[in-house]
Order: sequence, then structure tokens, then C-alpha cells
Amino acid sequence: MIGCSPKVLFPSDKRVYDSIQNYNYSYTKHTFHSYDKTSLHGLQLKPKGNPKGIIVVTNGLYENMSNRFTKWLWIVDEGYELFIFDYRSYGESDSIPDMYGFRDDVNSAIEYAHSLDEELDITLVGQSMGGTFVIDALVMKEYEYVTLVVADSAFTSFASTMNTFMLKTVVLIPFSWLPYTFAPDDLDSIENIEKLRTPILFVTGDNDWIVNYKNSLALYEKAKVQKDLWIVKGAGHVDSFEDKAVRKDFIELIEKKSLD
Repeated sequence: MIGCSPKVLFPSDKRVYDSIQNYNYSYTKHTFHSYDKTSLHGLQLKPKGNPKGIIVVTNGLYENMSNRFTKWLWIVDEGYELFIFDYRSYGESDSIPDMYGFRDDVNSAIEYAHSLDEELDITLVGQSMGGTFVIDALVMKEYEYVTLVVADSAFTSFASTMNTFMLKTVVLIPFSWLPYTFAPDDLDSIENIEKLRTPILFVTGDNDWIVNYKNSLALYEKAKVQKDLWIVKGAGHVDSFEDKAVRKDFIELIEKKSLD
């Protein structure tokens, strides 16, 4: 059970929820490789006219990008290029779940997105567990072209958050101890956030029942770089960017290129 626990908590989702072919956007599907040569799949959407920058989105670990890309079409409408991808074992990407592999997948996606247009700055958005992986990735390797990282509904510790989530599901309560057996401490955001050198925006909803907003507050307080924290009233888990006012503020922020 311990050996299989990552597969239980990171269910590989191969389902096709939607297709970019159903929408009127210019797009390219990409295949690229993670550091261990695992084949990954990504989707690049271009706006009309010259893009203002690249938004790289890393999902959480439920569902896959075929159900997530529609949440970010608005950023393309605002003139930004979007690059979204699936981690290993999700969507059309290969291999099996692996926590260090997920982090490496993020690094590989950053570098691949940059290779598509090296003149554009990148804003890196990580949602839920993706928020932890983007922090880990940028601590492991800095990129001068990543000008802002956004941690949306992020949490401080893998083990404690997964334990809390499992305790809310009756059938998982007997297994709620499992995260403490395999979740490595060196991938916890609360352990790595002080090492981050890229400006960071924390976004969270005060109605998030999966990852309490206090996680973002704790990370914000420990971060030593240029930083900001948006607590969105009434927003649930990774719901903040559904708010038009939040979208407007976000566009203004990345166009200003500063958190001051």
C-alpha cells in the first residue's frame, strides 16, 4: 500500500473532457520531454496580433489540461500567449506519477515554452499542487525570463494538506496516514519559499474548503522576495480567476511588471 500510495493520491486522468478544436483560437499541440526523457504534451494558444508575453499554467493534480485550458482562454483574449501542459501520467503524457518528476516536468515546460519565443517574458501560474511545484521548480533553477510566479490556492505541506483532504472523504479516512509515509519534506512549499528569488503573487479564496487561505498567508509571511497576497472574498479552490475584477487586476499587474 505504501508503494502504491502516490498512485492512489495522484490518479492518472486520461479522460478527454474538451478539445481546443471546439473553439476559434489559433493553437499548436506540442510534444516535449522532461529531464528524464518522459514524453509530455502541451498546448500553445496564440492571441490575435503580437503577444504581450507568455502565461505558463501548471494545473493541480486532478483532471488534466483538456478540462483546464478553457479556464484561461480569457488571457488569450487579453493578448497573451498561453502554454498549458499535462504532467507525466496525465492526459497524453507518458510515465507514472512521481513527485520529483512532477517538479521536473514544470522546469521542462518553462524551458520549452521559452524556446517557442525567446523574446517574451513568462508569467508562471501554479494552481493547487501546481503552486507548490512552481515554487519548487524555481528554487531548483532560476530563469531570468520568468518575471512573476503566481501561486493560486497553494498549500504549505503535501502531507498535511493531503491528510486534511482525505479526512473529509469517508472512504479515505482509514488511509489518511498514507501521505506521511511518502511525501518528501524537501518538496514542501513552506520549506522552500524562503529560497525563492522570483517575485511571487499568492492568490487564494476565503471560501476554499480544500486548501484553507491560511496556507497562502503562511507562505506569504515567509517569502523574502517581492511579494503580494490577494485573498478573494467568496472564492473557492482555484476559483479566484473566475472573478472579472481579479482578472482585471492581474492584467494590470503583469503589464506593470512589478508588484510595487
